[in-house]
Amino acid sequence: MSISPTLLTPAPVNVLTWAERILPWLLPVLLLSSRTLADISVVMVCLLFLYRAYRLQDWQWASQPWFRLALVFAGYVLLINAPLSIAPQASMLYGLTFLRWPLFAAALGYWLLADHTRQRNFLWVLLAACTLIVVDSAMQYLLGHDVFGRPMFTENRLTGPYNSPIPGITLLRVWFIAMFAPLLLLPAVPASRRQAFIMLMLAIGMLFMFITGERMAFMLFIAASMVTLCGLWLNKRSGSAEPRSHHSRLWLALIGFVLLLGLVMLLAPANAERSVFSIFEKLGHFADSDYGKVFRAAYAAWQEAPLFGHGFHAYRQVCEQMGLLATLGMTCTHAHNLYLQLAAETGVTGVLLFACMLGAIYWAALAPLMRHKHWLLAALSFSVLSVCFWPLIGGISLLNNWVAALAWLGVGWVLAMRNTRC
Repeated sequence: MSISPTLLTPAPVNVLTWAERILPWLLPVLLLSSRTLADISVVMVCLLFLYRAYRLQDWQWASQPWFRLALVFAGYVLLINAPLSIAPQASMLYGLTFLRWPLFAAALGYWLLADHTRQRNFLWVLLAACTLIVVDSAMQYLLGHDVFGRPMFTENRLTGPYNSPIPGITLLRVWFIAMFAPLLLLPAVPASRRQAFIMLMLAIGMLFMFITGERMAFMLFIAASMVTLCGLWLNKRSGSAEPRSHHSRLWLALIGFVLLLGLVMLLAPANAERSVFSIFEKLGHFADSDYGKVFRAAYAAWQEAPLFGHGFHAYRQVCEQMGLLATLGMTCTHAHNLYLQLAAETGVTGVLLFACMLGAIYWAALAPLMRHKHWLLAALSFSVLSVCFWPLIGGISLLNNWVAALAWLGVGWVLAMRNTRC
């Protein structure tokens, strides 16, 4: 008489089943709440995923090209970059902990969010979390304080429910994930209405990014919105139902966005100055701006170790030792650009390896969708990745725990979406 495997290992199966049922509901809240909760959640998901792979002997995900390239990048950091680092032990530690990000993305893409029911559960909670943050930030904008009593950071910068002015860039990293909601949550609704929901979400997102006063978030949102509208246009063009009326609606939506932006700029001149006009002023004198100075410092640090860099996560120490910003009265923190910081820390070798990994992620996520002409899904997936990994994006490095958690959430989501048919 044979013994059922489930009778031999009831506890592990229960743990994994619990994780599959509960975590998709919890992850949006955990990842958007705080840095500590985000990092704990990432590590927990990684450990559960590795345990599941061991129990089921399911290691196919590890053979994916993008994951292998992530291992190559980590191996380079550990075997070459760290020994040459100005802080070898710290570089070794951060090289090891980097592995949790691709593991987290693989866990989401090939396990936790690979099921349609779990995807829908995740989206419901993500929509609710985004709505609460938008409402809280809008209240702060209109009343001067949010629901928790937090005042505005400045007269044209919001904090929302956070302790620093980051609600725009934080929601930017998940907004285009949430925009899959009309497609996955409303499959029975006519396509024209689902497209209307997508356009409404674009309009709300644009207004939200505008009032936060975060230039980079606003610029990236506008760019990703244009990509999404192109996906809508191509999606209908590849179909057969009412292409002319559809294209007319898209043109009207585009004109509506421009008029809406013009109206809010007239009604909120201080925000217009911060979110729109200051962009052109900053670009017109970029070399002398704070961003220009920080970028030059990162470039100078890279030039001192162009091939292999100064060590993973060692930028701040290098910047301070070289006195790159001291004469300018500025503090060394991070390079405000992922690729400049990677260049300074890992050299051109590390940047090329990281870029190869990203290219493989884009290919894994977009190629199946484009092959089947799912242009809207491809556009949204491209936007999810690009608002995090666009080369010119400024702000906190993606090597920062909280930021990285949201960025690699996006990677996991688009990997889960690659075979979706909406």
